[in-house]
Amino acid sequence: MKTKLAIVAVFFIIAGFGMIHGGSQAMERVAIGLMGSGIVYLLYLLLTSGKKKEE
Repeated sequence: MKTKLAIVAVFFIIAGFGMIHGGSQAMERVAIGLMGSGIVYLLYLLLTSGKKKEE
């Protein structure tokens, strides 16, 4: 499940970069939202994958 969501997050980032210089301000805001959500999820995966249970 995490792998599929990570792939979707990467697609969000790529789509956001493609839309960032769109003609309207609304499209630019959607692009910023797509990139932001993709980056936040990938950062979450990065931070949670390094934690291991200490015994």
